[in-house]
Amino acid sequence: MPTTISRSSTPRINGVDVTRSFAIMLVMLSHALIEFDVFSAFPGTATTLTRFLIQTAPVTFICLFGAMLEIVYAPRFVPGAEQAVTRRLWTRALQCYLLYALSVVALHVSGGSSPGYTIRCLLMLGVTPYTDILKFYALALLAAPLLLRVRRRHGMSPLLLFAVAVPAAYPLLARLPEPPLVFGHDYLLKPASFLYGGTSEAGGPSVLHGLALVAAGMILGRGVRLLLSAEGSTRREGRLIFGLMLGAAGTASALMWNWQAPFATLAALADMSLRNDNHPLYGSVGLTVTLIEVMLAVMLFDRLGRRWGKPLLFFGQTSLFTFAFGNILLYLAPERVPAIGDGLPLALAFFTIMMGQSWLFLRLMTPVAADASGIWRKVATGFQRLVRWMQRPVDGTVSRLVPSRG
Repeated sequence: MPTTISRSSTPRINGVDVTRSFAIMLVMLSHALIEFDVFSAFPGTATTLTRFLIQTAPVTFICLFGAMLEIVYAPRFVPGAEQAVTRRLWTRALQCYLLYALSVVALHVSGGSSPGYTIRCLLMLGVTPYTDILKFYALALLAAPLLLRVRRRHGMSPLLLFAVAVPAAYPLLARLPEPPLVFGHDYLLKPASFLYGGTSEAGGPSVLHGLALVAAGMILGRGVRLLLSAEGSTRREGRLIFGLMLGAAGTASALMWNWQAPFATLAALADMSLRNDNHPLYGSVGLTVTLIEVMLAVMLFDRLGRRWGKPLLFFGQTSLFTFAFGNILLYLAPERVPAIGDGLPLALAFFTIMMGQSWLFLRLMTPVAADASGIWRKVATGFQRLVRWMQRPVDGTVSRLVPSRG
């Protein structure tokens, strides 16, 4: 019989879930504020500080992707179960790519890209506003079984080495020559930037730098698991991991910060210039903030049992839907909508709609209660059947790529 993974047995760590959901919420809020030019309408220190906080969010949810690999998948990635884990991860990877492709098509329909550039984006040779995180996740999920295999066979040491070596190689990567022209065009510039950095063509961490953050997140996940252990000695080991990571990330950030012009460094983090350059300061600051947030959230929501962060959890549970359809909503937003209040009311309105559609999606996908009304039961059941029908080709494709053991 093939080995399967039970979703119901997935351990839930509330602090990690809340932190991840908060990071996704910040990213989507940022997209709405950028779309309606709110940041440029309100220049000043408060805006810079707000943007700085928001720009730590991508590092947070990439690191927490690694943490969930360690918390959820690493204990199951054992002999006899590798195929089941790989199938689940690769199924998510294909879902990510299909949602990314849908977003690319929506961008074209909105007039934001030409037919040729749309094809390049579908081939992962272009850059899109807002949605490239789905492209990154698709590749990260494909690479996840390899990371899990390395972690099982060699422990955390190779992950630590990788997490440190990539940002340390920044001077070398920054000096790499640009890719050659193809038929007189720089078709390879954007994919090169997306894959390993070296240029600022891609808006966000490259795949290489992102996977280094995933590796750091796996070590973070190990610390969380130990921190929540019932044994005091094991909890001390978890605190040691957090302390060493926080000390290393904080020290690296302090050493790279320009103390002669400290606010200028803060502004460079806030306006995405260091992020797009894949500068190691962006990753170290983001990791420092992530570690602090996770420690506080785990203490509040797992150790002390606080529940006021629970309303945010639907963002983390619908992350792929939120990234895809939230950004599609922004792509299709009419350009000539009156920008009342310098765009802020519109940005907040669209952000509210994003939250509403993600919440509704989760409600529709939740098993229908026995006492639910007849209309809701029919709508939810029909929607779930539609999603299962759309999911069958994805499952079939991945099953052929990763066949079950007999």
